[in-house]
Amino acid sequence: MVVVFIGFFLLFTSWGDAWVTASYDNLFRFGTPAVTNQVTLIRMDQAAFTKYGQTRGQPWDRSWHARLLNRLADDDCPLVVFDSFFQNQQDPQTDNQLAVAMRRLRHIVLLANQSQLEQSKFVADSPELPTEPFLSAAHGNWGVGWVDANADLDGVERRHWPFPSPGPYASLPLKAAELAGAHLRNEPQERWVRYYGQHGSWETMSYGEAFSVPANYFRNRVVFIGTDPENKLPARGTGLNTDKFDTPYTGWTGESSGGVEIQMAEFLNLWNNQSLIQPPVGVEILIFTLAGAGLGGGLCRLRPRNASLVAAGLFLVISGAAITLSYYTNYWFPWLIVAGGQIPGGLGWALITRPRRKTALARLPAGASVPETPGYDLVHPPIGEGSYGKVWLALNSAGKWVALKVIYQAKFQDDPIPYDREFSGVQQYRAIAHQHPGLLQVEFVSEKAPDYFYYVMELADSLAAGWEANPANYKPCDLVTVRASLKGRRLPVRDCVKLGITLCQAMEFLHQKGFIHRDIKPQNIVFVNGVPKFADLGLVTGIRPLDQGGTLVGTMGYMPPLPERPGTVAADIYALGMVLYVASTGGLPSHFPEVDTTMVKAEKPPDFFPLNHVFLKACQPVAADRFATAAQMGEALAKALATMEHFGQMPQ
Repeated sequence: MVVVFIGFFLLFTSWGDAWVTASYDNLFRFGTPAVTNQVTLIRMDQAAFTKYGQTRGQPWDRSWHARLLNRLADDDCPLVVFDSFFQNQQDPQTDNQLAVAMRRLRHIVLLANQSQLEQSKFVADSPELPTEPFLSAAHGNWGVGWVDANADLDGVERRHWPFPSPGPYASLPLKAAELAGAHLRNEPQERWVRYYGQHGSWETMSYGEAFSVPANYFRNRVVFIGTDPENKLPARGTGLNTDKFDTPYTGWTGESSGGVEIQMAEFLNLWNNQSLIQPPVGVEILIFTLAGAGLGGGLCRLRPRNASLVAAGLFLVISGAAITLSYYTNYWFPWLIVAGGQIPGGLGWALITRPRRKTALARLPAGASVPETPGYDLVHPPIGEGSYGKVWLALNSAGKWVALKVIYQAKFQDDPIPYDREFSGVQQYRAIAHQHPGLLQVEFVSEKAPDYFYYVMELADSLAAGWEANPANYKPCDLVTVRASLKGRRLPVRDCVKLGITLCQAMEFLHQKGFIHRDIKPQNIVFVNGVPKFADLGLVTGIRPLDQGGTLVGTMGYMPPLPERPGTVAADIYALGMVLYVASTGGLPSHFPEVDTTMVKAEKPPDFFPLNHVFLKACQPVAADRFATAAQMGEALAKALATMEHFGQMPQ
C-alpha cells in the first residue's frame, strides 16, 4: 500500500512533475526511429544576416525571399513552409514579386500568429493571418506557428500545440502535414513531440547556400524556411521573444533550438504518424497499482542484499522496456515514477522491515542453545535433535517454510576437526545438491563461528495436514515415522523396492560427483513432496578407496562389519541394503539376515523373495561381494520389481 501510494502521489501531484518530465526527456537519450522523408531546413542564420545586410528583429528584404521561392519553384519543390510572419505590406513592387513567386509553387504554407482577445469577462485566443497579397498567393494555406515555452513550466517544449490537438484552427505543422498527404485523425488528442536527435532528422543549409546547389536539387524535398537564433544559449523561458526554445537535449548539451526546428519535428511526427501518446489515466493507475503491489509485496520478502540486487535489475528492466516501448510504438508513460520512485520506495521499505544479515555470527553466550539466525524466524521447540545439533522449523524472509539445522561446536567436545568436517561436508553437498532432484536442497549455509553454524534445507513433508495454521503440529515425515504407522512396522514390499530405486539414483549421482554420505539410515531418509531424499548432510565427504577407509563415522548396525572402515562407496551400498532390510521386514539391523516366517508363507512365490536377494547381496560382509555401484543395485531392484509384477499377473 505504501509503494502504491508513492506511485499515485507522484502521478497526481506537482511533486511528481520532475519524474514525469524526466521520463519523457530521457526517452531521447538512446536514439529515435529514423525517418526517410527528404526535408530541408533553409536557415536565416547569422551568416545570412551578415551576407545580405539584414538586421535582427526587423523584417527581411522581401526581394530575397522572392528570389529564393523562385529558385524553389524552378526545381518544382512540392511543399514550402515559411516560418516567418508576413504581417504588414511593404514596398508594393517587392511585395508583388514575392506574391508572384508564391503562386509559382505547388504548395506553400504561411505562418499565422497567435493573439489574445481580452474582454471584461473572458480571454480568448484567435489567429492573426498573413497580410494580402500573400495570403491569396498561398491559396489560403496558413497555420499558427505557436510554441508554448512555458507549457511544462521548465521552458522545454514537449507537446504539440494546441493541447489537445487539433484545435479550432490548424497549427503550421498540421497544415503542412495535410498538404504533404498525411492521414490525420480529427479527434482531439494530446500529442507529445517525438524529437529526432539534437540536430534533427533533416538536412540544414544556410540561406545563401540554397542559391548555389545544383538544378532540381529541391524537386522532391519539403523545404522549411525559418530564422536561426542568434546563439544557442538555453532559452530558459525567453522563447516567446527570441524564437529559441529548450528541448529535452538542452539539459545534456546546454543548447537551445530555433522554433522552426520544433515545428519541423512536429511536422515529421504528423506526416509519419510518430507523435507520442500518453496512455489514459486509468491505464497508468493500473500500471502503478500492479507495480506498487509487486515491489512492495516482493522486495520486503528478500534479504537486503538480494532486494538491492533485484531492485537494481528491475530499474534496468523497466527503463529498458519503457524506452523500447516508445521507440517501437507511439506510446510512452511516466516510467521513472516506477523506476525512480516506487522501486526506491519498495527497497527502502525492505531495508527498514528486514534486518541485515550479519557478516559474521556472534559468539553464542554460555549456556545458550538458540542461535541468532538473521532472516529466519524459528518455531520453538526444535523438531529434531541429533548428536551434533538441533533442527528447527523456520520461516524465511520470503515467507517459505524451511528446516534450519544448527551444529554446535560443544557437541564435538571442543575438537575442531569433526566440527570443521561437518561444516565442510555441508558446503560440499550444497554445491552439487541442486543438480539432482533426489537430493535434499540446501538454501543457505551460514558462516562458521567458533561456537556454531547453521544451514537451511527444504522442509520434509508433514504427517499432519494443515499444520501451517499451527506450526506446533508439524511432524516431519521420514522413514521412521512412516514405518511407525504401518502394521509390523513393515513398508509394503513393492513400495520398499520403489523407495530403493529412487535412493539408488540419488546415491549414484552423489558417488559420480565424488562424494559419499557415510550415515544412511531410516532417520536420515525424509520425504519431500512424496519423494524420498537423504538427510543429515554434514557427513557428506569425498570418496575414499576401499583400503583407505576414513574415520569411524556413522550409525552402528548400518556400517559394514569390521575391519572394513566407512567412507567408501561399498559402505554406502551396505547401509542402503540394511535400510531396505529393516523397512521391509520390520526388524532391526542386529537381526539381519533373519526373516519373519509370516513373510515367506504363501502358495505362490511372494514379492519378498526378489527383494531379499537384493539386500542380501548389498549387505555381504566382504565389500568385493556387494554391488560395485549404486547404479547396479538400482538395476537389480528394477529387475526385482519386474519379477514381482510378472508373478502378480499369473492366475491364482
